[in-house]
Amino acid sequence: MKRRFEKVNQWLDWQQTLHPLNIDFKLERIISVYEKLNVSSIAKKVITVAGTNGKGSTVSFLESMLSNMNYNVGTFTSPHILKYNERIKINQKEIDDESLLDVFDLIDKKRGSTTLTYFEFATLSAFYLFSKSDLDVAVLEVGLGGRLDATNIIDSDISIITSIGIDHTEFLGNTIDSIALEKAGVMRPFKKSIFAQDKPPTALFQYAKNNSVNLLVHNNDYSVTRNVKTWSIKSKNITIENIPNLKMIGDYQYNYAAASTIALAELLPECISDDNQIKEALCNTQIPGRFQYLKKSPDIILDVAHNEDASKSLARNIKNIGYEKIIAVLGILADKDVYSIVEPFSLLINHWHIGTIDSERGMNSDEIKYRINSLFKNSLSITTYSSISSAFISAINSQDKNTLILAYGSFYTVSEVLKSNIINVYKDDAI
Repeated sequence: MKRRFEKVNQWLDWQQTLHPLNIDFKLERIISVYEKLNVSSIAKKVITVAGTNGKGSTVSFLESMLSNMNYNVGTFTSPHILKYNERIKINQKEIDDESLLDVFDLIDKKRGSTTLTYFEFATLSAFYLFSKSDLDVAVLEVGLGGRLDATNIIDSDISIITSIGIDHTEFLGNTIDSIALEKAGVMRPFKKSIFAQDKPPTALFQYAKNNSVNLLVHNNDYSVTRNVKTWSIKSKNITIENIPNLKMIGDYQYNYAAASTIALAELLPECISDDNQIKEALCNTQIPGRFQYLKKSPDIILDVAHNEDASKSLARNIKNIGYEKIIAVLGILADKDVYSIVEPFSLLINHWHIGTIDSERGMNSDEIKYRINSLFKNSLSITTYSSISSAFISAINSQDKNTLILAYGSFYTVSEVLKSNIINVYKDDAI
């Protein structure tokens, strides 16, 4: 039977219309289709990564370490920044279009009358492709929450919860404990789980205790020590010292790097035997859109921060750089809290260039301006634009070499900046 479509983008457009809801927290449909695919195993070992912020960085640290030690590793992440193929990687290589066309067609034929969301289609695609790739380790990034996320139909061998903060309250609840319980759903009885922050919420700790989960907590079961040029990780099982500082900027990145290392030490103790390979992998890991620093004239920082905790962390790191003038390029999705994204920067930013994200989910730039003016009593200097690219180009053209341009607020914001023509002159100067 002929494929429904012959181009990846056609499939993706159709997948967004197949199921009536973009997000549907029910696992019955995806489980039924998964069973029809006859997948026996996606990898010898599986690591699931959940959390409000830091999932992408954590997956990248894991991928780098495993690849550096010649393990066959598959990663499933979301959302993508430039191209859908980024979501599924095997041995650090993005999946090719032909493989996507084949797996989309297979899932379409196997699903029968069962509808799937865009994310469920992606998840099943990754699982099937992994099952055909003889992987030593599959690393799965949770899309939203954990308990009812599509990735959670797989029982992982170890899990990492990177952070817990307020986000996606319409699906996860509006308290830290309710959100913690949703993310705790990725943990499995009698398996280990790593928590990358200092103090787990009461609900997370209690869930682990009630379900016989061995929860390893940062600054309790393992620790990070930082010096000027190096840092170290220590637990009762491993000590790795004199690790060169990370290329990924931000104090929080050390939490994610340490949690990733501890997870591998617990899951595959033999892979931690060579300190040098671990050190090399950690210090060289980079990921687009996470304090991505393009040093030119003017300098640019791109960051996908889109909630309160991420915005506060980003603001702290921007302060530490010490630019005299900072200009923001901002785009926000309609379901996000404008105040929590803008407030950490309200005293840092000299002028805001606000664009409308090119998506049905994007908040109109005039609406963002209206909300900011209402919240901050017209105290911020703002110009609005019909698109992120026009906001970015205007910001670049109006500034001198002593200015920092900060583009943030959403994955979409970073994506549209990176796709703009003007950014191409900067890409070779990333640091």
